[in-house]
Amino acid sequence: MAFCGGLIGEASVTRTMRVALASLLPVILAASACSPAAQAPRTAATSPAAATGSPTPTPSPSATVESPAVTLEEAAKIVRAILQTDDVVRDQGVESYALTQTRDAQAEITATAFQSAEKPSRYTWGEPTLLVPRMEQDRFPYWFAAVVERRDARGDSRTAVLSFMKQYEYSRWQLGFTSLLYPGTSLPAVTLDPQGYATALATRDDSTAISPHLMAPLHATIAEEGPKGFAASLIAAGPQTTGYFTEVQRVRPDYKRRGFLYDSLFAATAFPIYALRTTDGGAVVLYSLRRTTLREAKAKQATGLVPVPKNVRWAVNGVVVPRMLRLVETQQYVGHVPRKGAAEPATIIGFDGITTGVSFK
Repeated sequence: MAFCGGLIGEASVTRTMRVALASLLPVILAASACSPAAQAPRTAATSPAAATGSPTPTPSPSATVESPAVTLEEAAKIVRAILQTDDVVRDQGVESYALTQTRDAQAEITATAFQSAEKPSRYTWGEPTLLVPRMEQDRFPYWFAAVVERRDARGDSRTAVLSFMKQYEYSRWQLGFTSLLYPGTSLPAVTLDPQGYATALATRDDSTAISPHLMAPLHATIAEEGPKGFAASLIAAGPQTTGYFTEVQRVRPDYKRRGFLYDSLFAATAFPIYALRTTDGGAVVLYSLRRTTLREAKAKQATGLVPVPKNVRWAVNGVVVPRMLRLVETQQYVGHVPRKGAAEPATIIGFDGITTGVSFK
């Protein structure tokens, strides 16, 4: 795998790990000069994932910023440093270093990746397409998004959508969001200005069919209520919307027959929401949900023990528990919201999630 240069944060690790990581940095820096992955990432203007221009662009306060807080060149360096340093610390198994580079939902997912396996998964990253909004120099937090191909150890490739944030002036840049577009799906074209900068939307912007801050609660509603619920006409049916409702309805009767309670609840999180204007007048929205699934023996005549799904047996150290199993999943979504007044509903085009919390008795 090719590595590109990046600075590693000041985490507290053992002296042995510091020496091991320090020994790798010359290799990283040397490789960055010749590796194809170290070349300057594409801007969205040159990528099929996002196109410039819009027939009826919506004015944005950020569009008037002449000297953006984060340039395309700076964003390229940030992406390269974080992704390649992440690969090094995953290879060395240094969770504390990995966590200094992540925040929000991504920090929870990263922690689980280290705790659930002897070594966390490693990835090869392609050449990023940058989606950088124009932001004022003194208006924190700064953020931007990137679209990049991610290849796993088996050679399977998926298109990832990432977001990076710098919370305060003296904060480090961190990866806060990673989701995967559904196979065969492309990110809608994002509106860019002549210099290649994207148009960001405020979380409470009301110029699209659904304001960005409402996507998560509406999504949670359709996941719980299904095709006959309040949000059914606002967000399209799919595996991570009405599909969840169908799953619960299929599984619950069998648990009830055996004297067990089975339920699955969805909720919006307090993590940041990111939104970018698309050329069709709508928006791409990046947001997170929390799914809590409960399996519990409620009746005295409950037969057997509570089964533990394979993907969380690492946390339980067994295939069953006596009475109760509660799983909390952190989920990250990419949604495409249509323009205001459009007849079609919003669609979910990207998803990634993992169980980040396990409790049992």
